[in-house]
Amino acid sequence: MDGTADSREGMLSRMALNDNKAGMEGLDRDKINNIILEASKGSRFYVNEVKKEQQVNERIGKMMRHKAKLTEQQIQKAQAESNRRFILGFSFSRTVLILAS
Repeated sequence: MDGTADSREGMLSRMALNDNKAGMEGLDRDKINNIILEASKGSRFYVNEVKKEQQVNERIGKMMRHKAKLTEQQIQKAQAESNRRFILGFSFSRTVLILAS
């Protein structure tokens, strides 16, 4: 992962066409993404999107490296602590009564 582009398409994932909308089925996604990429290259927007993509990929890489160093015991301890905090976050001070007729 080079941090600048989606390796499948050679396209920044942040700028790729979202074709999961009504009326967009059957579009040539690759062709549209290439048009977007060519029209955007060199613009301040494009440069900023490249920078954001690199920052996200660096954070993901850092988290993955940190995760790889964790032992099974550390993971189980963190899960138990997370569960404990989750349960403590609930408020049981209210009672709801549902009457079915």
